[in-house]
Amino acid sequence: MPDHAPPFRRDGPTWFLYLVLAVFGFQQSVLGSTLPFLRGEFRYDPIQVGWHFSCYAAGLVASGLFGGWLLSRLRLGPLLRGSAIAMVLAVLSITQARGFAGTLAAAAAMGLTGGVLQSAVQAGLAWHQAEHRDIALVEAFIFAGAGVLSGPLLVGQLATLGLPWRATLLAAALALALVMLLPPPEARPARQSRRDGAASRDGVPLAVAICWASVLLGIGAEWGIGFWGAQFLEGRLGLGPAPAVSLMSVFFGGTVFGRVVSSRLLAKFDGRAMLLAATLLGSGAIFTLWASSVPAVTIAALALAGMCLGNFFPLLISNAVRLEPGYVQLISVGATQAVGISLLAIPIVLGYIGQVAGLINAIGMLAILPLLMAAACLAAGYRHALPHKA
Repeated sequence: MPDHAPPFRRDGPTWFLYLVLAVFGFQQSVLGSTLPFLRGEFRYDPIQVGWHFSCYAAGLVASGLFGGWLLSRLRLGPLLRGSAIAMVLAVLSITQARGFAGTLAAAAAMGLTGGVLQSAVQAGLAWHQAEHRDIALVEAFIFAGAGVLSGPLLVGQLATLGLPWRATLLAAALALALVMLLPPPEARPARQSRRDGAASRDGVPLAVAICWASVLLGIGAEWGIGFWGAQFLEGRLGLGPAPAVSLMSVFFGGTVFGRVVSSRLLAKFDGRAMLLAATLLGSGAIFTLWASSVPAVTIAALALAGMCLGNFFPLLISNAVRLEPGYVQLISVGATQAVGISLLAIPIVLGYIGQVAGLINAIGMLAILPLLMAAACLAAGYRHALPHKA
């Protein structure tokens, strides 16, 4: 962080971006929280359940087609408010669906609207907190992680108390209504739209392309464990389904805790060094998961993996913006789209590898992804540091 930079200040627009991303995190957990109820009502089989997650990921991919177009044509404040309202309406739409086609459409709408909102929030933070974007992005995803954790707890506990599960989703609308009392950021740097528009004519800068590829790898490692971790723990530690699912809270809790720790360390250390440390430690944690059958070691490695892998996404975006500050919009939209592609592909690929080599070995292979990501980021930084020819 430059010595002349002013102190980091969490003003009203910053809190708006943090809290609206918490609502987005809650939305991310809605499918996982409501599909057990939908499965019982509509008698969905496992393949039909899986199609809902695929449609959500497809919506994220499609958001890349609209997010950049909207960012270049609308003021940031109205776009943030409008996409947040659309996202909550998409969440509520699943309560009105009356069959397979309806719930699939709701899942796709949640991915599409949530992807546009996420892109706008990421761009807004990078613009509004330009001198402290490392800290701002990591802190924002602390709130997103808290939203993800709160979803299953809120829906499950209120349903246990007798409240219909459909009514519990009104919490998203109530939370958003409170967030709307805060002012969103309005301004963006001059010439930003021109620079992003130039990318379509002159090609995508190397750092931006590497950011997208790195997000594919990083999200693949994170959600490869997120999707298949419970089954891995069953095989590795000999647990039943319920204890294995419960133990995965160590991984997801680790992602939130890791972001809290990272946000504090970023006040003293450079974000590039933090990203490299997270990738190396994350790779080592995944390797330890594969290599050890001692329960205490496995649990510790699972927590460390969550702490490291959960930091990949915000640090990757910040690093790309540092290298190419004129392409914030392109970086944010493309990274969100890369998340959708990774969520579509990696869990399925991992499942096929697990059938051939065994799931424990398939999880172990994920250790390669952070190393490839680190190599790509180092190459981008080195290439960017080279003197440009006139």
